[in-house]
Amino acid sequence: MRHAMREASCELLGGFFATLAHTTRMRIFCALQHGAKTVTEIAAEAGISITNTSQHLRLMRDRGAVIAEKRAQSAYYRIADPRFVEAAILIREALSQHFRENAAQASASAPRRKATRVLQHA
Repeated sequence: MRHAMREASCELLGGFFATLAHTTRMRIFCALQHGAKTVTEIAAEAGISITNTSQHLRLMRDRGAVIAEKRAQSAYYRIADPRFVEAAILIREALSQHFRENAAQASASAPRRKATRVLQHA
C-alpha cells in the first residue's frame, strides 16, 4: 500500500513539474507570482502572444497550477495555491546556492590548473 501511495505521489508531482518545465509556462508562472492578471497582462509581462498565453494557461488550469476567475468581462488568472510560489522560491534559492558554490569551487581550483599547465610546458 505504501509503495502505491509513493508511486501516486511521484506521478502527481511529475505531472505538476512537467507543467512548469516548459519555459513559456514558467514565464507565465513568474508573471503571476505577485497576483492575479488578465491574459493580456500576462502576455505582455511574459513577452508572448495573447493566443500562446491562452493556450498555455488552459493547460496550466487543467493541471491545477492556475485558477481562472471571472470579473466583469475579464478572466483573471492566479496561481492556484500560494505554496506553489513558496516552493518555487525555495527551489530557486537552492539552485542559486548550488551554482554559487560550484562557481566558487571552479574559481578556487582554476589557478591550480593554470599553474599545472605552466609546469607541464616548462
